[in-house]
Amino acid sequence: MRKTWSFKVKGHSIKVVNTWFHGMKLYIDGNLRDHDSSFLAFGNEVLMSANLGEEGIIEIIPRAFLTVEVDAFLSKDDESVPVFSSTNRLSLSQQRESR
Repeated sequence: MRKTWSFKVKGHSIKVVNTWFHGMKLYIDGNLRDHDSSFLAFGNEVLMSANLGEEGIIEIIPRAFLTVEVDAFLSKDDESVPVFSSTNRLSLSQQRESR
């Protein structure tokens, strides 16, 4: 089974692809930037991340329970802001910050 999530953060196109047999992959502007082959995801562990330069670091946290969902955060200067969630709707202010 393959699941793909696509979203934009600070002008960058982000794509996260998860498959049962090849794990999870993080693409930034079409380039593979990180991958994880773990079979299971536990808790609030950042499994993939990529540096977006001055904008900060994008961090991907999978949420698993019968299916896999993801949350993405933009971290900069010890502050972490949610920029995408495949299960929870972000507030308008959070959506504006990620643009």
